[in-house]
Amino acid sequence: MALALFVAACQSSPTPTTFGGDASRFFAIEEVGLGPDGYVSLLNYTAQPASLKGLRLCQPPTCVALPDTTVQPGAAALIAAGDGSGLEHVAVSGADLALTPAAGEVALFAAGQLNDPSNIRAYLEWGSTPHAATATAVEAGLWRDGTYAPSAENATRLYKTDANLWVFDTQ
Repeated sequence: MALALFVAACQSSPTPTTFGGDASRFFAIEEVGLGPDGYVSLLNYTAQPASLKGLRLCQPPTCVALPDTTVQPGAAALIAAGDGSGLEHVAVSGADLALTPAAGEVALFAAGQLNDPSNIRAYLEWGSTPHAATATAVEAGLWRDGTYAPSAENATRLYKTDANLWVFDTQ
């Protein structure tokens, strides 16, 4: 798994960037651990600290409101479906997420309606298509119609390689 690291030069005590309370365009879905103890890793890909406040991780119609947690540049925060044991940088545990290995989706939304393309910030679907938020992600330009990341019924993790390909681990 590749992590993109960004360093903010000459910044002594950084304050989370919010740009009017909305740092929601600073995060990408980096990795998804599948299964009942799965997780979604949200990467702050910018050179500034950013807060998760105001964001929701969704599997429409269900969403998990994210806390006011600051994520440093190049770092990730994990949203865990289970109790988060054995994981680092867990921002939320016990999240109401169904991260089934065979097929699913996760979407990161800012405040507002789930079917409004201006509110979706990141999207990933795996195993099959379409899902509840597919059309919104396609309209927002975040996803191509008819595509999905590979998966298998015994997959444990989806992640992006250095070659920008989605791959999965199996048990």
